[in-house]
Amino acid sequence: MSDEKLKGARYLVAAGDWARGMYANDDAVRHYKSALATLRECDGCEEEQWAVRERLGDLLAPMGDRAAALAHYEAVLAAFATAEDRPAQARLQRKIAGLYWEAGDRAVALARLQAGLSLLEGRGEHIELAHLYQEMGRLAFRSGDNRRAIDWAQRALAQAEPLTTPSPEPDTPLDAERRRTAASAVAQAYNTLGVALARTGRLRDAVGHIERSVAVAEAHDLLQAACRGYTNLGVLYSALDPKRAIETCTHGLEMAKKIGDLGLQSRLNTNLAVAYCALTNRCEEQGLSAAQAALDLDRQLGQLDHLAVPLIVLGQIHQCHGDPELALKYYREALELVEQIGEPQLLFPCYDGLASLYLDRGDEPQAEEFMVKAQRVCEEAGLEPDSLVVLPFLE
Repeated sequence: MSDEKLKGARYLVAAGDWARGMYANDDAVRHYKSALATLRECDGCEEEQWAVRERLGDLLAPMGDRAAALAHYEAVLAAFATAEDRPAQARLQRKIAGLYWEAGDRAVALARLQAGLSLLEGRGEHIELAHLYQEMGRLAFRSGDNRRAIDWAQRALAQAEPLTTPSPEPDTPLDAERRRTAASAVAQAYNTLGVALARTGRLRDAVGHIERSVAVAEAHDLLQAACRGYTNLGVLYSALDPKRAIETCTHGLEMAKKIGDLGLQSRLNTNLAVAYCALTNRCEEQGLSAAQAALDLDRQLGQLDHLAVPLIVLGQIHQCHGDPELALKYYREALELVEQIGEPQLLFPCYDGLASLYLDRGDEPQAEEFMVKAQRVCEEAGLEPDSLVVLPFLE
């Protein structure tokens, strides 16, 4: 490749980075793909190809092209394995784990995170450990183990928070990027800590931690982390400060649209639907459309890990508004998913909704069966039913 072509490829990467920073994701993807096509003709440009392919994976995943993102990540992971770059391998394992988690394959997601940890633990401190600890905490929370979630999140904070402090020496772009990477781990860990505390009944502590998460994320322009915070604050405010719940979900949804993250849009639409139906008389007018938008996005994305949530919410809406047959349809579809996933905050509302539907139909044996299942979920998770009713879906 001529120097001019290499220079052109690097210009395209810079243009892609600029577009990505402006959340012009389609433009960024186009620039990165053009750069990659040029770099593939270059001998000795493998590392630059890896960097571009990882950038493409980072963009394509939230845009809904999980298969393409996974292909890029797996190729880069193999390259870093050949190069024996353990931190980079761990980072790619974490990103790949996220894709499997969204697709509903939690076993593979956990295995990938554990593979990332095995690459780094016992080999010195590294910021990627904080990210892996946080993801392990998030997984523990979603599996109903709040104690372990708190422990993992605290380990992540202990690892990452010291790295967010600016050095007294003159800053370099690399130093700034390292601090931003550390801030991302901090923001996500405070979020995980907050939702786990919420499930143990410490609501005000939970809100404080998640508000801190949002503040850290927004200070470093980490808008995906901020959106996760707004998703959870919308739920918590509904219990503590209802006037802020809808406003918070709406603000988060606008941000998710700005950055083009379809998965976060689904989550925020779902929680917005819950807020409209629980706190206003606009459930049929606005809550139903928000829940349907979330369902459509999850189906489009193949986002099986979240698909049950809008299904449950639609079941609840139709149950409350006099259409038990349609409610039953949504609950049954959700049940097929949640019994495979085994997550308490999904199992309980599904069982509870079905129990009340069958009771209304006079089918007491079926109602009793689902009541017992709902009670067992709470007992096994060490949770009060009210916790899962008042705070239905936390991320």
